[in-house]
Amino acid sequence: MPCSATVNASAHIPEPSRRGSWETLAHDLRTVSSPRSGGTVAGTVLVALGEGTLIGIGYALAGVPRAFLFAVLTVGFAMLPFGAWAIFTVATVVLLLQGAVAAGAILFAAAVGIMLIGDNFVQPALIGNSVRLPFLLAFVGTFGGLETLGLVGLFLGPVVMAILILVWQEAMAPGAAEPLLPPDRVN
Repeated sequence: MPCSATVNASAHIPEPSRRGSWETLAHDLRTVSSPRSGGTVAGTVLVALGEGTLIGIGYALAGVPRAFLFAVLTVGFAMLPFGAWAIFTVATVVLLLQGAVAAGAILFAAAVGIMLIGDNFVQPALIGNSVRLPFLLAFVGTFGGLETLGLVGLFLGPVVMAILILVWQEAMAPGAAEPLLPPDRVN
């Protein structure tokens, strides 16, 4: 079955017998995209809150001055790429300047571990559940969106991935591929 990646601007509206399939696909796309984007935002905020809380406990245990302020900043900046990394690096430098080398090294190592696990495993799993994607597809959608669209892509990447999966499933469904093609493209 040939597939065209270009859009034919002169393609006419599908005939009435096929219109139901187009309307069904449009409805499915709306159903997939709108509630799922909220799930990606909620997953990102939840992971940032968890990372900031755990690293904040580390700040208090390591003796970082104004640990609560650093924890709040970590939560806020954890939603941005490398934001939390900058905050806990500053906290580590503060500890090193105070002479607490061991506490600074342990804090830095623990924070790196928390961030790596949170950003690379927990966040894609949460977002994957909200958009009903397998972990690997949510992971690819999250980081592909981040690479392609920047910060906005962090939220839109999994939604776009869910839409692509829906379109793929519709196109590959037995007997459903033909109605999805414009009438001038049907063999």
